[in-house]
Order: sequence, then C-alpha cells, then structure tokens
Amino acid sequence: MDPAIWWYVTRSSAIIAWALMVISVMWGILLATRVMKPKDSPGWLLDLHRWMSGLSVVFVGLHMFSLYMDNFAHFTIPDLFVPFHSQYAKVASLGPWPVALGVLCFYIMIAVQGTSLMMKKLPRKYWKAIHYSSYVLVLVVSFHAGWSGTDVRAWAYRITALVLIFITTVALIVRILFPKPAKTLAATVEGRRPNQNVANKHNLAITKTYSAAAGIMGIDFITPMQEVMPAWVPGSHITLHLPNGLQRQYSLCSDPADRTHYSVAVLNSPNSRGGSSWIHENLKSGMTIEVSGPHNHFELEAAQEYLFVAGGIGITPMKAMIDSLPQRRTWRLLYAGRSRSSMAFVDELVAEHGSRVIVHADDEQGGHPDLDALLAGFDGHVYVCGPEPLLNAMIQRVPAQRLHFERFSAVDRDAGEAEQFEVTLSRSHKTVTVGKDESLLDAINANGGALISSCGEGVCGTCEVRVLKGTPVHLDSVMSDEDKDAIGVMYPCISRSIGKDLVLDI
Repeated sequence: MDPAIWWYVTRSSAIIAWALMVISVMWGILLATRVMKPKDSPGWLLDLHRWMSGLSVVFVGLHMFSLYMDNFAHFTIPDLFVPFHSQYAKVASLGPWPVALGVLCFYIMIAVQGTSLMMKKLPRKYWKAIHYSSYVLVLVVSFHAGWSGTDVRAWAYRITALVLIFITTVALIVRILFPKPAKTLAATVEGRRPNQNVANKHNLAITKTYSAAAGIMGIDFITPMQEVMPAWVPGSHITLHLPNGLQRQYSLCSDPADRTHYSVAVLNSPNSRGGSSWIHENLKSGMTIEVSGPHNHFELEAAQEYLFVAGGIGITPMKAMIDSLPQRRTWRLLYAGRSRSSMAFVDELVAEHGSRVIVHADDEQGGHPDLDALLAGFDGHVYVCGPEPLLNAMIQRVPAQRLHFERFSAVDRDAGEAEQFEVTLSRSHKTVTVGKDESLLDAINANGGALISSCGEGVCGTCEVRVLKGTPVHLDSVMSDEDKDAIGVMYPCISRSIGKDLVLDI
C-alpha cells in the first residue's frame, strides 16, 4: 500500500465533508425560508437536507480515522477528540488553534445531528437553538481548513474553498432576508400590502367538466392561449368569480408538478347559497371564467411522516399533497364519506396507493371511523380537511403543533349584538368609523385600504391584516384565537373590535 494513501484520504474526505456541510445548510435554509416557493417541494428538500448532513458526518469520521491511521501526521486519539491537545501547527503563530477549531466543529456537528434525530422528543426551542449553531459551524470550518490544510496554495483548492465560502455567505444572507415566521399564511403578504387590487385575477378557459362522484363536478381549466399555468404548491385554492356576482374558493386537486392545467372538484351542496348550484347548472366546457389565485393558507410543511384525514370533498387538497410527496415518504390517508359513490377520486387513490389509503364509507362500515386507533402511536404531522365534527374531533386529539386543518365553512361564533367602533389605519393616517351593520373590511376598503378579500366569511384567510394595537373580536375560523393573537393578525371580513383603540397596519 502507498504509505501516503491515508494522507490523500485525509485531504479528500475533509473537502468532501466541507462541501456536504455547506450544501446541507443551503438546503436547510431553502427548506426554512421556502424562498424558491412555489418551485420547490418541502418533501424532497427535507430528504436531501438530511441525507447531506448525515453523509457529511460519515466523511468527517473518515477524515478523523485517516488522520489516526496516517504515520506522517501522528494524530493520537486524544488529539482527535480533545481540543488543544494536538500540537500540530501549520501556521506557527496560531499554535494549536486551527486543529482545536476542527475538534470543536466535530462536537457541534454531532450535537446538531443527534438532536435532529431526537427532534420529536425535544422542546422545539431547544432543538432550534442547537440547530442554528450549524450556521456557525460552516463558517468556522472554513478557518479550520484554511489554517490547518496543506493544499491552501493549490489553485484547485482555492477555487473550491472560495465557491464554498461564497455559497455559505449567500445562503446566510437569504436566511436573514427571507425569514419564515411561524404560523403565518401564504396570503399574509398580500393582505398587508396597501392599495392593492385583487391579486392575480385572470381569465381561464374550461376544457372539461365531468362527474368525479355523485353530486361532485370535476372542472379543468387552462389559459386561453394554452400557456404554462402559474406554479402552485399543495393546499392552494383558487377563487372563482361567478357571473352571478358570487365568489367561491375551491382547492386545487391536480398534480402540482403538472403545469398544463388546474383542476378543482365542486360538491353541489344541498345548502348552497347560489355558488355550487350555479356551477353545476351553468358551467360548461368552452366557457371562460374569471379566476384569482392560487392562494394558500393550508401549506404542506416538511415532515418525516404524515397522516392525512379527509372527510367528503375534503379530499381535494389532500390529493394534491399526496401527489407532491416523493414515493418513499411515509404517509397514510383516512378517507371518510357517506358512501363510495359520493367519494371523489376514491378508486384512483386506492388503485395507485393501495394499503396506504384507508377508506371508511358509512354505508359499508357504519358509524364513524375509529380516530383513536388511527392515531395510536403516531407522532407525525396530521392534515385534516372535512366537515366541522371531524375537525373538532381531531383538534381534541392532536397537539396543535402537529395539526394542520382547513375548514369548509365558518364556525358559528356568536359575539352578541354588534356595536359601532373606530379603527385607525396607521400607514394612511386615517381613522375610520365602522357601523354596527358594516363589516370592518368594507369600511377599510371604502376609505382607500383596498384589502384583498375572497370568501367574506372568515374561512379563507385572504384578507389577513396585522394588528398594531387594540383588542380584536375574532369571529373567523382561519386558526385559533391564541395563534392569531400570538402573531398579531385579524381577518376584517368578519371580525370586529373591542373599544376604539384598534390600529391596523394599513
């Protein structure tokens, strides 16, 4: 064996480990910020992030093992694991510091990797605090490499090092400039932007209407010029602006990777207020209709394991989420309905995914599905869309940090008799009086606020606005009142205020 073989392994494994660390951190930042949304996918980003970080640990281990095996370097076990024990010094003036930094980086890496494997069992704030040290890790590694490496003068090494440092710097800048606050909606930015017209409103042509199940109409849309459709991510919905003056939101249920068309499925509700019934009676292939969106406040977040629970037409966002996941992602779907004949896409889902799909048809099994048995031992993320009793049952059983849900309709929240109040619009320096029979949203828009609105019922979250001062009366059903107060938002299409000191960021 060439006596220098271990020295070659030491040098190559170190550079590979450094590159993997940088790429892992970069992918983690893309995952956290979703700055490339809607072109990225949280599932494959998470897979690649974890794979790269795990592989970097393997190459660091190989780097340390080759140092121990190399007879020229003479690194002992204590040299490799005890900071400042090694007296190796490439730069005499720095003494043992470069090698000591490498040892400290090894322990930071082990801490980050170890806590990531146990993240479900750790308080999230502790896990995040340790995980953020990976940013420091990739920067300190560059000093360790530059001060202790033997290839610093080689042009290939210099170019590689400069590229890795550049990528690290750009990734950190992105992380600073594009933070992703916890528990925000995709509609947040649009809802806070003043003097904005209805977002992304355009005409789409209907290419096909079909029966997706008993009482459910499937509708496919394309642009009139058959252009590539705007990108979207699972959980997104579009708003149909119907000729009868109504606006109705429907989840996109096609494959997000297929940019040739949009698909929705519309249940002809027996309690229709003119939306779904008009669609079933009047929409035909060849027609053109105004559409706005896509918007999303039911976004699929990265997780190792998923449980999807759909009730009836609630399958529509779930189908898109499932279509977007990589094949090896762990997930199950509980699809509940009155009968198979009324359950859209049920045969397609079972045929494609087999035992991953649990079908509960009331006319076959009788009664409600056993949610306790379904959730037993499951500690992944749960996504629910369906009627209110199903949502309430899941809310009672799943911790809030792991539960994601979307409602069909607003929860009836009786706030007593409405009273007149005042609101201050901080950016436009206006004080607006809201009548007892007037919505806050209407009053804001009548005074130049131009907030986007969609459902008008406190369900879709499109009109979200930041509260700077005051106490809102939350009457919406977008998220829990505690979550809204924690991030300081309200939904003025339906919510109101206590007192006269409400100040909004408009």
